[in-house]
Amino acid sequence: MKTLNFGLLGKENTGPFIITAILYSILLCLPFIYFLYLKGQPHYSSFENFNENENRITVKDWRNDAESRQFKLLTRASIFSAALSFGALGAAVSLITRAQRPGVFNHKITIRELVSIQTIGAVFAFILSLIFMGEMIGGTLFPNADEFYYIVYIPAALAKLLVWSFLAGFAERFVPNILENLTKLKDVNEES
Repeated sequence: MKTLNFGLLGKENTGPFIITAILYSILLCLPFIYFLYLKGQPHYSSFENFNENENRITVKDWRNDAESRQFKLLTRASIFSAALSFGALGAAVSLITRAQRPGVFNHKITIRELVSIQTIGAVFAFILSLIFMGEMIGGTLFPNADEFYYIVYIPAALAKLLVWSFLAGFAERFVPNILENLTKLKDVNEES
């Protein structure tokens, strides 16, 4: 008779890990969820105005109203919380799918290890967001840094950020490789 240990991840026991991964990702995403809730309220939706002709967003003067400044801060926090959440989710999906293959792990993974791996995925997604914001890499496949703080109002740019955040967590060598390449590029530029 085979016994299951619900605290260990294996091919036969992914349910509790999937639930834990989703709950942890939702926890990281709470500022974004709160932002979306506030955006749905009539009072807050008047803070921005999207001009389709110029593809720009104009925001009311944030300096005059403390409530407006708090909303702007929440907007920025929500961008990073969404990136953190998708990075953590990517790390969990990677781990759980690898656990489905026989012989990948030489030991069973605990829920605590899953959460720590998700945290690393979230950190990688955060670093990648900063790389995008700092215009260290760019192109049509990446979110536009000029619009980074308004990315929640531009669906295509937000989708790009979330996909890249998921990949940052899913492929654990992705962000470290980018950082190594940026370091090499810096060294080449210094020598020139």
